[in-house]
Amino acid sequence: MDPRTPVLVGVGQASDRTSPPATAASPLDLIARAAASALTDTGGAHIALDTVAVVRLFADSSAAFASPFGSYTNLPRSLARRLGHAPRTELYGPVGGNTPQMLVNLMADAIAQGDADAVLIAGGEALRTQANAAKAGLALDWGDDPGGEPATLGPETALVSGHEIAHGIALPVNVYPLFESALAASLGETSAGTAARIGELMAPFTRVAAANPHAALPLARTATELTTPTAANRMIASPYTKYLVSNLFVDQAAAVVMMSTVAADAAGVPLARRVYLHGCADIHEPILVSDRSDYATSPSIRLGAAHALAMAGIGIDDLDSIDLYSCFPVAVAIAAAMIGVAPDDPRGLTLTGGLPYFGGAGNNYSLHAIAEAVGRCRSAPGSNGFVFANGGYLTKSSFGVYSTRPLAGTWSRADPAAGQRDIDAIPTPRFTRSPTGAGTVEALTVVHDRGEPAFAIVVGRQGDGTRFLARSTDRLAELAAGGAVGRPFTVLAGERVNIAAF
Repeated sequence: MDPRTPVLVGVGQASDRTSPPATAASPLDLIARAAASALTDTGGAHIALDTVAVVRLFADSSAAFASPFGSYTNLPRSLARRLGHAPRTELYGPVGGNTPQMLVNLMADAIAQGDADAVLIAGGEALRTQANAAKAGLALDWGDDPGGEPATLGPETALVSGHEIAHGIALPVNVYPLFESALAASLGETSAGTAARIGELMAPFTRVAAANPHAALPLARTATELTTPTAANRMIASPYTKYLVSNLFVDQAAAVVMMSTVAADAAGVPLARRVYLHGCADIHEPILVSDRSDYATSPSIRLGAAHALAMAGIGIDDLDSIDLYSCFPVAVAIAAAMIGVAPDDPRGLTLTGGLPYFGGAGNNYSLHAIAEAVGRCRSAPGSNGFVFANGGYLTKSSFGVYSTRPLAGTWSRADPAAGQRDIDAIPTPRFTRSPTGAGTVEALTVVHDRGEPAFAIVVGRQGDGTRFLARSTDRLAELAAGGAVGRPFTVLAGERVNIAAF
């Protein structure tokens, strides 16, 4: 084997769903716990880390989740010091649920190119404790300033425009239901059919979570329990109830150790601990939701998965374990359709239990999926694991294909820009910020406040196909019942917000 071949040699997870906020772990505590577990998981090898990459905390991703308990000025260095390492490279990853898999892909390339030999990728959140401590009025001290500034991958890309935010396209829980409405319409579903499909899709996820010791909600539920609104399962944004949306308020962390084969040999990492990245891809849709070609498919997921599988030299039927990013049901449904697996595939579509039930630890969920994939590969040598990670609003996608099978030849990946050019070339509809007159619903959701309809977000089309956004407070209960796609309405352009009347 090429001595520069990258290999995953250790994984670790940490979680806490019971400790009171006064004594619970900070984000750094949890991440360090998972990282120490990953280093131990290498089989006792003596490893000197030269690179530490940390997935960006939600506190540093959105003002809505800013921590009142201090900040980390250089989280990769804080983590390295806690573990007793002094890496030469400290990297703080970007915003997005695709980041864990993207970092694995990036670090594999760095290892293959000779720019790294021993890499730790880690991340985590303590949003459960943060919320509970703030509610209790506690004064915790989570800050740490070890000096220096970590490297980044450049400025963050704004995933929404001011015009979109004004119309309610900001919180993912308000946006993914738009995709769900378009998917339901493309399938010709009734509202009852949509609920049944979503429930049957997600119920198996709850059963996987129920058996996972790190799951935040280890409780199996039926399809009907997931989709039926109740006092405990209030409607969030039609057609999603609370039991169908990502659960951010969790205390979870995960970590992965990667090495070059030559460094793993020198450190004495047992062959039984080694799992190889056979295929990978990173790709994205048009950044703004308003610019998508449509809302029922994802060309980038289709192409990215195909590229990752082609790099691995296998097909979808050769996969033994699969984890599809599951922040909301439509993410699973569209990804499954694009990748080519059935919603009821007997292999299952989650290794963890999914973001609503296992837990959606900020940007870091898929690092748990990777840890689980590595474990499955080790327990069944020669099997193939697949991880699909997603960030934004079905915006940024990263893929990984894993196996214990040794890699032949030199590890290299195709130029990611080549596939991206194919996506960028797909035509998108014209868009106007100032529509007036007749329109037709392309996608719609009714956002609820404490279980009651508050306003509708409408993606509309004019007669010539031009797309626009609007909001409405008209006939909300009727619209929330489903079946609004294709319905005519009238739109009046506003200074900031366009108003739809049904």
